Amino acid sequence: MPQSSLTNTSSATAVIERTVELERYRAIAAGVFESYGVFILMILVRQFNGTPFDKSVIAAAGASGLLLTPITLFISRNLGYSAPRMLASLFALSSLAFFLAVGVTNTSLFVTLLSIGVLLPSTASPLLTSIFHNNYPIQKRGQLYAQNQALRTATSIVFGGIAGWALNGAIQYYYILIALYGVALASSAYFVSQLPGDNASTPRAPLLSCFRYLGHDALLRNTTVSWMLLGFGNLMMLPLRTEYLANPIYGIHLSEFEIALYVSILPNLARLGGTYIWGRLFDSMNFFSMRIILNLSFLTGIVSFFLTDAWVTLAISALIFGFSTSGGDVAWTLWVTKFAPPERVPDYMAVHTFFTGIRGLFAPMTAFALLGVFDIQTLSLISAALILMASILLFSIREGSRERHP
Repeated sequence: MPQSSLTNTSSATAVIERTVELERYRAIAAGVFESYGVFILMILVRQFNGTPFDKSVIAAAGASGLLLTPITLFISRNLGYSAPRMLASLFALSSLAFFLAVGVTNTSLFVTLLSIGVLLPSTASPLLTSIFHNNYPIQKRGQLYAQNQALRTATSIVFGGIAGWALNGAIQYYYILIALYGVALASSAYFVSQLPGDNASTPRAPLLSCFRYLGHDALLRNTTVSWMLLGFGNLMMLPLRTEYLANPIYGIHLSEFEIALYVSILPNLARLGGTYIWGRLFDSMNFFSMRIILNLSFLTGIVSFFLTDAWVTLAISALIFGFSTSGGDVAWTLWVTKFAPPERVPDYMAVHTFFTGIRGLFAPMTAFALLGVFDIQTLSLISAALILMASILLFSIREGSRERHP
């Protein structure tokens, strides 16, 4: 083998190993932060007596940050920032917002700061996916991503259990948890700053230029429609899980730890067990067939959760939802790497995340608003109908699709 080939192989191996190592460290920090959804909503309900609007803002903050991904990509390219440098900046600013929220007693300011802190990291998705595309080999991309995702989930399980236990009957000490989220985000900023990868040489492009590919690529366009139906149905019910278990009007009357058990701990246990399975399937299975199976699994987990208050059914539903989420993590993050031309991966991901942001912004708000019109069980059936429509559409997309394997 020529010396240049040996050097290139050695260099590629080093990049893969370094990326996996740093992502392993970041997975621990991300696992700590991942529990923010259930606990911040719990804090709003039981410590701040937050309004439905306050709860919907927090619930939508992470997904609504995805609306800004095309702008993040534009800034990164036009300022000549490397992907790691841009990612580190976003995580650092998010950390600052959480630290500033410690000790805040005004509900509006608390919600504003935490919304900023949750929003900023979610704008980073196209840059992260681009790094995974460039640094991981295609034949093991799903598996390598899944390994660190499993560690992230395991950390979330342990931290969620500890936090739920610590806050049980002691919700007034919530500010310690907020500070720990700030530490986790600061750690993530450091780890992403060390990732191999540079996008400074990418040609500059006009703001929102990524959307032109919707007109050029029917597969991207049709798949985006399917994601919208699925995502709206799923995200509409996600924050209502905590609402359903925490709000006394539903008559379930659970402790803080029991809420964390059904909304965070059990789903994350199933998510941990399913992550590597879905990672291997992503590498070996037709993507759209995999996505249809995932959709039906989500549908089952959502409907069964809201149609009962029996602890056994709640537990089984939480496990089904967690297993589905593990596959959703892999599919959502990596699917464009199978279909986008290599140079367009961040652009396709920016389009994908932008529309995720639209449904993430409006789905929770719609859900809380509709609670004044429909009961929560009816909303779960509406959600199931949307997911079923998305699955039917995927059948037709599957017949005309061809993975590019860049």
